[in-house]
Amino acid sequence: MLAEHPEVAQGCIESCATSLNTFAMVYPEEPACGGGGTTGEPTTGTASDSDPSGGPMTTDVGPCNDVPNQPDDAACTDSSGCGCSSGKCFVIPALGGFCGECLVDADCDGGGCTAANPIAGSGAVCNDGGPGDGCQTDAVCSDPNNDVCGTVLEIPGIITASTCGECETNADCGGQTPECVPKYDFANFGGRFDCVAAASVPNDGGCQSDAACASGHCGQASVMGLLQIGVCGECVTDSDCSPGEQCVDGQVDLDGGQLIGATCQ
Repeated sequence: MLAEHPEVAQGCIESCATSLNTFAMVYPEEPACGGGGTTGEPTTGTASDSDPSGGPMTTDVGPCNDVPNQPDDAACTDSSGCGCSSGKCFVIPALGGFCGECLVDADCDGGGCTAANPIAGSGAVCNDGGPGDGCQTDAVCSDPNNDVCGTVLEIPGIITASTCGECETNADCGGQTPECVPKYDFANFGGRFDCVAAASVPNDGGCQSDAACASGHCGQASVMGLLQIGVCGECVTDSDCSPGEQCVDGQVDLDGGQLIGATCQ
């Protein structure tokens, strides 16, 4: 009957969608009405599905794209977190997602959120805001000597790792330690910034300017052209080397957690 009257069928679909939106706002915790619920079968829509004040409701109430009730550190793909027992799936574009404790600092109590680790394959975790702990703002950094939230590692558009440290730029330092330098922790996809004396960082150490390096040369090492790391080395260009030698770019060994500065060869 409806096949002969497509306009009637479309009217039914639109009516059902409207009714579902209404019930979802009235019963936001009921999965059958499109709400978030606590039955382990949340929807795959946006955050506004379970929070009527967050924006317009969605009619997408399809099944979860992941196996439900997975533990922390399990692989996930649905950003709604419907497959994670924690309800949090930290999705890293092009790399995948991991179930974890948080997505943002606000998900944690009294600290910040350390981003998921794509190298170790582990989910995001809450922390107490100490030195080297993940953060989004200075507000969650609890150590008065490490109260600046700075971006240590970043793959633009994919993932950013910011942590609590002494500084983020030289403007945060001064006196006998005017140089702000990164100390990388590749194993945990993080690290922190410290204020150090000028010309005190040896080759293979992290840097943001030539002035920080004992060699006077702060170059860059690249990981697959995505992750750029500042590192002190013997040179930046061929002109920094002896005649007949070339400046070989620095390297990052993510597996071994080692940073190697540029060398003259």
